[in-house]
Amino acid sequence: MIDLQRRRLVAIAALAAVPTLVSGQAAFPHHPPRLIVGFAPGGGSDFIARALATEIAGPLGQPLIVENRPGAGGAIAARAAASSVPDGYTLFLGSAATFVINPLLKSDLPYDAEKDFVRVGAVARFEYVLMARPGFPYKTVAALIAHAKQRPEALTIGSAGNGSNTHLAAAAFQQAAGIRLRHIPYKGTTPALNDLAGGNIDLLFDSVPTVLNLVKAGKVTGLATTGNVREALLPDLPTIMEAGVPGFTASNWFAVFAPARTPTDVVTRINAAMRKALTGEALSAQLTSTGNVPLPGSPRDLQELVKSERASYTGLIKSSGIRID
Repeated sequence: MIDLQRRRLVAIAALAAVPTLVSGQAAFPHHPPRLIVGFAPGGGSDFIARALATEIAGPLGQPLIVENRPGAGGAIAARAAASSVPDGYTLFLGSAATFVINPLLKSDLPYDAEKDFVRVGAVARFEYVLMARPGFPYKTVAALIAHAKQRPEALTIGSAGNGSNTHLAAAAFQQAAGIRLRHIPYKGTTPALNDLAGGNIDLLFDSVPTVLNLVKAGKVTGLATTGNVREALLPDLPTIMEAGVPGFTASNWFAVFAPARTPTDVVTRINAAMRKALTGEALSAQLTSTGNVPLPGSPRDLQELVKSERASYTGLIKSSGIRID
C-alpha cells in the first residue's frame, strides 16, 4: 500500500511538471534573437536579412536583430556566430560562399562549415545575368561563343575576385560553352561593374538583385540569365540554356544557420517560423520584387542543398584550376 501510494505521488508530481516543461519550450524566444550578417548594411545579404528579421516576428513571436559584421568575405561573422552560445539566440545568414566555396578554396578559415554549425533553413535563391559592356558587338550568346571559339582569350570577363561566386559562374560558363575568356579579377562587385559600364572589360556575371536596375536602364547590356526559366523581372532576356548552352544554370542562395549543439526543438521552432514567413505574402513580395526567389524548406533540405553544391563546386574548381592567390 505504501509503495502504491508512493507511486501515485511520483506520477502526480511527474504530471504536474509537464505543463512547466511544455510552457518553457513554448516560451522560446523570450527576447529577439540576433541574426549575424557578414557584410555591411545596404547590400543584398543585408536586405534579405532585414526583410526576414521583420516578417518573422509574427510566427516566431519576436523579430530578429540584424547585426552586421563585415570583413574577410563573411569569415569574421561566421566565426562570431560559431563561437556563440548555442541557445537559439544567435543565428547566422550564410551563403554558398561561406558554406561551400570558401571551405573548398581556403585552408585558413576561422570556422569549420560542417562541425561548427547546424542547418536551420534556406531563405532565398537568385540567379545571375551575363552582361556585356555598352557597344559590345556580339548581341547574342551564340554570337559571343562563335567569336570566342575563333579567338580564345580575346574577350575579357571580370569577376568580384578570384574564387568568388561570379568567378565560378564564369568558369562554369566557359566549360559548358567550350570557350576560353581572359579572366580579370576585381576586389569586389562594385569596381567590376564600374569597369564593365565604362567599357574596360567585355563581360561580367552578377546577381539579378544587384544589376537589375543597371540592365533596365541600359547602363550595361544584358545578354542572358542563368536560371532554368526566364527571369520574371527581365523577361526579354533568354536563359543561357535557350541561347545554346544546354544544361547550364548558375545561382546563389542565402540560408540561416545556428551554432553547433543548438537544441533541435529550438531549430525546429525557428525553421517553422521561417517557413511561415517565407510563404506569406509580405516577405514573398519583398523578395520576388528584387529578383530573389523564396526558398522555404526544412533543415534537411538545406543540408541536401549544401551537399549537392559541394559536389558540383568541387568538380568545377578541380577541372578549371581555380585557386586563391
